[in-house]
Amino acid sequence: MSQIDIQDLFDKSRFPSGWRLIFIFLYTPVGILLVLLRLLIALQLWLVAILLPDCNILRTFLSHGFSFAFGILVKIPEGEVKDKQSRIIISNNVSVLDHFALYKATQALTPTMWEIPTAMNNALGLQVMDMSSKEALIANMKQFLSISNCSIAIQPEFGITNSRVALLKFNSWPFTIKASVQPVAIKAWRPEFTSIHLTSLTSRWWIDVFWFMFVPYTVFTFKYLKIKQNPDCEVLVREVEKDIATSLGLQTSSHTVSDKIEFEKRYILERTQSRRFDRNSPNSQVIHSIEIQRMVRQVSEVLPLVPHNVILKDLLKTRNVDITIANILDGIVTYTPDSSQTIMRSAPLNQLQKSTVKDNSNLGSSSFQERKAKMIREARERYIQKHGLKNC
Repeated sequence: MSQIDIQDLFDKSRFPSGWRLIFIFLYTPVGILLVLLRLLIALQLWLVAILLPDCNILRTFLSHGFSFAFGILVKIPEGEVKDKQSRIIISNNVSVLDHFALYKATQALTPTMWEIPTAMNNALGLQVMDMSSKEALIANMKQFLSISNCSIAIQPEFGITNSRVALLKFNSWPFTIKASVQPVAIKAWRPEFTSIHLTSLTSRWWIDVFWFMFVPYTVFTFKYLKIKQNPDCEVLVREVEKDIATSLGLQTSSHTVSDKIEFEKRYILERTQSRRFDRNSPNSQVIHSIEIQRMVRQVSEVLPLVPHNVILKDLLKTRNVDITIANILDGIVTYTPDSSQTIMRSAPLNQLQKSTVKDNSNLGSSSFQERKAKMIREARERYIQKHGLKNC
């Protein structure tokens, strides 16, 4: 797996830059009218699903209705046929409405815990299951496959990326259900004049759905890959992950959905910290400069090999010591070690520094709070050695 910066996997803004924003601005009145019309249709479909008894005709009607309400078009390349030997569909994750597009293309249902009318659930490509735990969900899916002719769709990334660089690392537990799976590669695109991204890093599902209704349409394309079989789920998951990534022209990565959640938290904290600096005050520039220099010293105490200009550059963006330290340790901020600082350090400090670098190589498996506590502890030891303090 390639070592890819996690920030490259996500868009922090859903809007394009440059002259293309003009087209979105001109389209906005039409988009708002389209949202109002589609919301009205979606509300009527909801009422129909509640009032009428569940049947195949109703599900088909609702499915076509929601296709218009969400502006979703599904295209399968000519000659592409789903192999019916496997009833577990494995795909990458590109949007919050993948489950609906998957149902339109493969008739496979995606597990959910939403309690909405059965006809509406199935029309959206959802199937209510017990999701209280991983074990309960696996048992529920096996039971569903034994009593139903429908397939189940699972997206083992469990997180949406920008689908331009790499996939999130697939979780292996979906591959314990069956030893045979049908990989499916999904792509989605929108018209060039409304090239609004399908999602952004901190977006919520209902905001993503709003933009589905805002743009004229969103096209999903599907490619069925060769069925994969292997009793070893750990081998099977890596084979399927590689096949889907290769089909999409993407790379695989070691980043998981947990890494995405942590990165999102850091980004939100960074953005919040930036807003706290009020630059309208006459003394704000002086205060800001003093505060930044203080934070540079704090980071330097913990990571003495990192050049001051590198620390300063990241602190100007994050305004937070913990975030900058985490960015450096996670490789988000790259640097060339400051050799002059290394020469000036005393021997005991050099030994501590080497130990720190060695320990940091294993920090990927530690939580952020554990790393923070460890760095504070090491910084305290350096401070005591530097000032010759005892009994501290």
